[in-house]
Amino acid sequence: MPLFGPPNIGQLEARRDVQGLIKALAFKDAAIRRAAAEALAPLKDPDAVQPLAVLLDDESVAVRRAAAAALAERGGLRVVEPLIRALENTDAEVRSIASTAVFRRLMTDADTDTRRATATALGRIGTPEGVGPLLKAIKDADEGVRVAAIKGLAAIGDVQAVLPLVLVVAHEESRARSTGRADAAMERAATQALDTLCDGRAIEPLKAALAHDDADVREIAIRRLARIGSPEVAAALTPLLTDADPAIRRASARGLGEMGWQPPADETGVRYFAALRQWRRCAECGAAVVPLLVSSFDGVDPLEQDDILFALAQLDWQPDEAGAMAARYWAARGRWDKCVEMGEPAVEVLDSILRGTPKWRTRVEAAGALAAMNQPRTVPFQRLDLVHQALATVDAEGEEADKRGLLEAFLVEERLFDPEAETVEFCKCGYPATKTPAGGQPQPIVELLGFERTSSKATTYYCPSCDARRATIPD
Repeated sequence: MPLFGPPNIGQLEARRDVQGLIKALAFKDAAIRRAAAEALAPLKDPDAVQPLAVLLDDESVAVRRAAAAALAERGGLRVVEPLIRALENTDAEVRSIASTAVFRRLMTDADTDTRRATATALGRIGTPEGVGPLLKAIKDADEGVRVAAIKGLAAIGDVQAVLPLVLVVAHEESRARSTGRADAAMERAATQALDTLCDGRAIEPLKAALAHDDADVREIAIRRLARIGSPEVAAALTPLLTDADPAIRRASARGLGEMGWQPPADETGVRYFAALRQWRRCAECGAAVVPLLVSSFDGVDPLEQDDILFALAQLDWQPDEAGAMAARYWAARGRWDKCVEMGEPAVEVLDSILRGTPKWRTRVEAAGALAAMNQPRTVPFQRLDLVHQALATVDAEGEEADKRGLLEAFLVEERLFDPEAETVEFCKCGYPATKTPAGGQPQPIVELLGFERTSSKATTYYCPSCDARRATIPD
């Protein structure tokens, strides 16, 4: 007979003899091992964790269940790995005990290291049941837990995580714009997770994100969908070309372009080019584009307005009303007679051309139109009539030498040049620009040049034929 009988679990428990109970975990009788595990549960002693973890592989189901329950009672960092391993136990009740502990307790444990380790372990084992707790954990107070949860979601690979991760990226991007500060680690982890998750399976959650109230969320979803690039994606993005938000319209058009989508020559194509501000290409879609071009004109900058006018000219548009847009249109087409016919509505446009158009010949035409409307200007030409005559000679057929002779004679006739005492210098375009007295310095022929006040104390003169800057004269 053995000298010693089985351990008295009741006495050990009453004395709170942790070491005795731990020894009892190795007893050959499964009932003793189970009782010892149950007795250790409320004691929550850290020394018992490893011996209890060993029993998760016990041959007795009852022992395994008691060990899992004891570990679940304790919580904390030490039990994370054993309980995570128990999620894959062959016994359903052991798995249930472990999952309850992991998902409800360890993920909300007061210790951040415990929460972080649990999130990491859930990602490592890849259990689908971990998705819900990890989604909650991306709002954890601790950055390390949030990042671990995001990485865990990426590792599990469930597309349930797509929309929440899109929200994370949108939030951080918005925060960076508004405050200059963002959680870079969070944004980087969420972006990398979306890189992993956003394949064909993610189309539906991304389409759901397109209906979100936040434009940032919709824009991120658009970009992600474009990377997938399928007919289903194109069908989801094309309606967004008419979205009320121009940023969404632009993102959709860019996404479609990145996919290699070809815009049709209809209203959809018009919306596509308009979203990208490719106004000139709108003309490719035919007359259907005219209303959109006209309605968009006042809302874009001057350079884009020029592109709209170009597209309208390609379509041979005829303005119905006399206004600033019509005046700009006719001026862009070189139809100065139409501007004259319009009268007063064209004056402001013609004046703006005189003030800032880089092509001096265009300024000459605008000044001529104003003169024809009995509204002559003294700026930027002192003698517009002389400029017209000189340009006519430069543009006429004939040899350059002959034209220079005619221009010198013209200058003499207008008393702008004394051939006995001065020489004339011509621009490379053949236009008379300066005269030089014998032994003196070149002087601009100001009556023939365009001029601008380049500062409060100087005037710069330009050749109205080739736009060359000829001289800057201090006051």
